Amino acid sequence: MVIGIIILHLPPSQPLNELSTLFDFIKAFFSHGVFRSTVPMLTVISGFLLFKSSLYLQPFQLLLNKSKSIFIPLVIWNIPFVIAIYLSQKFNFLSHDFSVELYPFNLLNWTNALTGLFSTPANYPLNFLRDLFAVSLLAPILGLLLKRIPYLGLIIVLIVYYFNFDGSLILRNTMLVSFYIGGLAATQGWSLTYLDKYAKLLLLLFILYCLAIVLFNIQNIEVFRLLSPFLVWPLMSLIINTKLNVFLYKNSANSFFTFLVHGPIILLLWIAFKKIPVDIPYYIYWFLAPVITVFLSIFFAKLFHKIMPRISSITLGGR
Repeated sequence: MVIGIIILHLPPSQPLNELSTLFDFIKAFFSHGVFRSTVPMLTVISGFLLFKSSLYLQPFQLLLNKSKSIFIPLVIWNIPFVIAIYLSQKFNFLSHDFSVELYPFNLLNWTNALTGLFSTPANYPLNFLRDLFAVSLLAPILGLLLKRIPYLGLIIVLIVYYFNFDGSLILRNTMLVSFYIGGLAATQGWSLTYLDKYAKLLLLLFILYCLAIVLFNIQNIEVFRLLSPFLVWPLMSLIINTKLNVFLYKNSANSFFTFLVHGPIILLLWIAFKKIPVDIPYYIYWFLAPVITVFLSIFFAKLFHKIMPRISSITLGGR
């Protein structure tokens, strides 16, 4: 899922109605289809783990735990990006158009850039952590629904999502639904392997759905986001006995570090790519950037743990 997020965030973003070449359609298949399932899937997993641990029954401990594991990494890993953007905008040494204005200094803009208080933080992929922190703090309330009216509670959560009653508390409010579904799986004892026997059929449906998004220019993919975990999770059973699974399992401890640092890395690779004096096709960047990012992240994660184990533990939320 984290590797998928890297591919999803590769610049530049291209709207569905601007596709023209075969590569455009291939890229869109992954960026507008396949890897739009990453955040819902990770959110379901997060909800499952939280409610399986019963941490939602201890609100104060929940706040401490999620502040340590989510909020602190969110802030810390935004700091270098915020400083870099500030210096770039002050001295104009990068031509990149950043989504936040940090120069001249404005306390509100800096607070938002560091925490995502009102909108996406400076290190834009970390908006997932910002929303995950928000839904995690709602866990005690969601826990009451899961305990007393679990499936009616899902309808209530869907109504909150549909009418956006959560307002700006959760920027990507499908996460509220995905988080609750993870809670349902944990508290209702769902079999996590029940759909595995339909994995090949679900793979076909998943591919067809992603193709439809691209070919029919489907702009609203909210239904896809909500359903995608039920399609994607069983597909993992298809790679259990493969070398890919061995590689993923072996390096899974580096996934959070990879998620935290991939935004700046792919941006630097993009800036460097655009400055190459030779005309190189964009697809070279698109194919190589994720590979370079993953292996750089694995290397630096291991180095970070080895050289500064205590600091790495703090900045990675105790992981």
